[in-house]
Formats: sequence, C-alpha cells, structure tokens
Amino acid sequence: MVMVLGSEVFSVRTRRELKDIVRKYRDVDWRRLVEELIEGVAASRELEEALNELDELLEGLPPSPEPAWKSVREDREAI
Repeated sequence: MVMVLGSEVFSVRTRRELKDIVRKYRDVDWRRLVEELIEGVAASRELEEALNELDELLEGLPPSPEPAWKSVREDREAI
C-alpha cells in the first residue's frame, strides 16, 4: 500500500531573473530542490533550538567535582 501525503501550493515572489532560470532549465526538479532546502534549514534551526534548550538546562547544574577522564576510565575498565 502506498501512502500519498497531501500537498499544498507554496508561492514565493522572486526576481524575474530567477524565474527565467527556472523556465530555462525545465529538466531540473525545482520542487524537490526547494523542499530539500527548506527541510535542511528547518533541521538546522531545530537542532539549534534543542542545543539552546540543553544549554539552559545545564546552566543550573553545578560542575562535577570529579574530572571526566576519571569516569571514562572507570567505565572502560568495567567492561
């Protein structure tokens, strides 16, 4: 069974030169390129937001009294 997702029209006002380029190179899948660009920017922004939230959560935590290398070594030796 193939699931078909709904689609919407998304209009963008752009310079005439860009529209002429799109018309000239009709063999390019412009819709796919635009979707990939939007998805890439969205993923980057979501990652940035998540990292900012993580920074805010970690702000209130006191630093560990034990150096990180010591915990790593203990974990490795436990294996």
